[in-house]
Amino acid sequence: MNRTFSIGFATILLACQAIVSTADADTVTEGLTSTKDHGVVSVMSDPTLADGRLVLKVVAKNGAQAAASFGPGNVKVFTAAGTPVKLMSLDQLVQEATAAAGGEADTMVHGPTVHSGPIMGHDAGGRPDLTGFTGGNDRMNGMDPTQTRIVSRKSVKDDPKLQEQIANLNAAILHDLTVAPAAVAGGQIVTEKLKFGRKEAHDLRVVVDFNGEQHKFDFAAPPAR
Repeated sequence: MNRTFSIGFATILLACQAIVSTADADTVTEGLTSTKDHGVVSVMSDPTLADGRLVLKVVAKNGAQAAASFGPGNVKVFTAAGTPVKLMSLDQLVQEATAAAGGEADTMVHGPTVHSGPIMGHDAGGRPDLTGFTGGNDRMNGMDPTQTRIVSRKSVKDDPKLQEQIANLNAAILHDLTVAPAAVAGGQIVTEKLKFGRKEAHDLRVVVDFNGEQHKFDFAAPPAR
């Protein structure tokens, strides 16, 4: 059981760190973009599922004159049949990793964050370029490390490898953010394991609510690793 938890967590962590974009973005693994009056949203997935889970980078540019809220609650995932797919919380991912190490999970606690990052870059084809958006836990990417702390229920500080894994995942995951006008923010979301009916198409729909507008993305689920 511990081995399964460990492999699953490591796979998700690697997937969160390995997403890249290309100039010819035609599929979700290369990057899909939706542009509306008050914002631009781009999504990009890992080429394969991570332990049966979809890992998706979601980046939003605020095109309005006022700051906008953005976070995992704004992202919904559905199967082709319309069945909602739940997202894994950071605490759940931390619990899996900590269980593999034989400890009790910590709780990640975050203070309010305002993002005032740079204008979104574009690739050679004129599409928003997600390459520079790693979901890094710093002011450039919408997270102030001084406002994030770990509340320990059982110390695992004697396992530096685990602490590094948790810190990296915390840096990559999409947090609740406030995006300033013309600013860009984003991070990764991780779903629970995808389940499809025997005859159901392995297709997904992602709906991102941002600035009062819905951005919809339809694509085939990546293959299993």
